[in-house]
Parts: sequence; C-alpha cells; structure tokens
Amino acid sequence: MSDSDPVPSVVDAPAPASRRAGLLRLVPAHPLVSGFTVALGVILAIALSATVASLSTVLISVFLGMFLALGLDPAVQALERRGLRRALGIAIVAVAFLALMLVILFVVIPATVRQFITALEAAPEAIAAMQGAEWYLALEQNLGVDLGAVIAEGVKSVANISSFLAISGGVLRAGFGIVGAISSFVMVVVLTLYFVSSLSAMKQTVANLVPAYQRKRFSELLEQITGSVGAVVAGGVTLSTFNALVVLVIQLLIGSSVPAVMAIAAFFITLVPLIGSLIFLLIGTVGALFISPGAAVVFLVLYFIYIQLEAYFVTPRVMGRAVAVPAVLVIIGAMVGATLMGLLGALVAIPITASILIIIRQVVIPRQNAITRAPDA
Repeated sequence: MSDSDPVPSVVDAPAPASRRAGLLRLVPAHPLVSGFTVALGVILAIALSATVASLSTVLISVFLGMFLALGLDPAVQALERRGLRRALGIAIVAVAFLALMLVILFVVIPATVRQFITALEAAPEAIAAMQGAEWYLALEQNLGVDLGAVIAEGVKSVANISSFLAISGGVLRAGFGIVGAISSFVMVVVLTLYFVSSLSAMKQTVANLVPAYQRKRFSELLEQITGSVGAVVAGGVTLSTFNALVVLVIQLLIGSSVPAVMAIAAFFITLVPLIGSLIFLLIGTVGALFISPGAAVVFLVLYFIYIQLEAYFVTPRVMGRAVAVPAVLVIIGAMVGATLMGLLGALVAIPITASILIIIRQVVIPRQNAITRAPDA
C-alpha cells in the first residue's frame, strides 16, 4: 500500500447489520399511527384518572364498608361456634350494628355538638382565666411572646362565622357538605350490612376466578387474609372504644366541659396503632391546660398509665396473634397511609401491611425455599 492510497477510517466503515436493525426497530414503521395511538392512550389515562377522582367518595364508602364488614365477621363466626346458624348470626350482628349506628346518629352526635357549642361560648372566659394564671404569665415572660394576642386572633378567626363560611365555600356549599356527609354515612351503613350478609358468597366468587388446581390453596390464603384483616379491624375498634371510655372518665374527673368531644376525638385518633395514643396524650394534655395546670398533670399521668397498661395487658388479650406485624412496619405503614389518604389511609395501612406479610410468608418465602439449584446448573 502506497502513501497516496486512502486509509480506511472507522467513520467511513459501514455500520454493522445488527446496529442498523436496532435503529430500524427504534423508528416505527408508521410514525403517524404510532403517535396517534400514544396520544390516545395518554388521553384515556387522564380520563380514567379524572373518573376515579370524581368517584372517590363512592370508592371510599365501598372500601370502608368492606373493612367494617370484615371487622364484624369475627362476631358472626363467634356466634357460629356457639351453635347458631350463620344466617341467624348475621341477623343478630346486623341488628346490633344498626342499633349502634342509630345511637351514634341520634344520641352521641347531638350531645357532642351541644358540648362543642357550649365550649365555644365558654372559651373567652376560660382563656381569660388561663391568661391570669401565674404559670401562664411566667411562660409568656420566658418566651418573650404575647401569647394573649395570638390566642385572641385564633379564637376570633375560629368563632367568626363569616370566616368559616368563606373557608367552606359559602352557605350553599356547607349545606351540600353536610348533606353529603349524612348520605355517605347512610351508604356506608347499608354497604356494611350487605357485605356482612354476602361475604362468604363474595369470597367463593373470587376463588372461582382462579384455575381449579390453585383454587384450594387460594381459598385458604384468602381466608387467612380476610380473617387477619377482620381481627385487626375488630381489635382496633375494641381498643379505641376502651381508650375513649378511659378518656371520658378522666375528663369527667378533671372537670372538663367537653368530655364527650374529647372521648370521640380519642376514639378516632387512637384507631391509628402505636402512635395514635401518643398523639392524643399531647392533645389531651394541652386541652386540659385550659382547665388548670393541675388538671393537665392529672390527665398526663393517668392517661400515660393507661397507655402502658394497654400496651402490655389489654392489647395482647384483645388482638392476640391477629397482627404479627413488626412495630417499625406499623409506624411506616401508618405514615404512608396518612400521607396518601389521610386518616382513612392510616387506619387501613395496618391490615394491608398484615395481608402483604401473609402473602410473603405463605407464598413468596416457600417458593424461594423450593429453589435449591441455580438456574444455570
């Protein structure tokens, strides 16, 4: 080869056939049709998301009704173990649940509203008495902040009905919100009664969707999951009921003007495992400060003692082995659920976590243990 002959370069070399085939695969044969298909898929996904968002209230009602039904199912099974037929057990549980909902609707809620209104009317006097206490003056001096102005502004904004209506969107929207809450409550009650009566048929229908050779194993796993979720829901409601009763007694003992309000708040807050009781410990102590520092100390001590008794004696007997979930997963699940769906998400996070652990322990781990040789061997 002479010096004048061109030297072949890598740039001028033809691309390998595999690279050209890869480029052809990246470029669609019909770009217009492919682009239209992708755009149509995006539009359908957005429409589906908007539909789900508009049906969020209905979906939440169905979800909540199913969870309540799973929580009532252990009571039905307990009546079956006592020799009653399932239909009769369902009827007894349904009547008891309906009676409880009527008591809440016509007795508990009106009493709570009356106490809340009374507390709002007495709030200025209570705040004035608290601001004249020595401990309040000392705290204000140490912080260097005019707490009186802050509290007065907060009370003024809360008590101002025009501000409330402005925030809620006006009288019409507030009225629609109340009507929607009542209708959602009735819907949840109806769905719960329906799911309780048809839970066995629903599980059988779901099992029929699985191939016959896997149906028995799937049914056993489904029974474990629904049993675990039902035990979690029933145990959580029972513990929160005990907690609310204890709070009611302590509030009456320290002379609170809103014992029913605090008890109902304790019931819903302590439905969140582990952290719910600690959160209400802080809320109840701060609320008792409006009565007196001594009342706050009494509430703090008595409720803290109950938390310890609940953790070491009440919870193991109520929950049993229903939830074999590590404490760290309980906290993480509650935080994730609260971030995604608020209080409802925090409540359902523990049953969902327990169900996932059952699937991992019963399906994933045995399948991995069955693999004793490497694939390439």
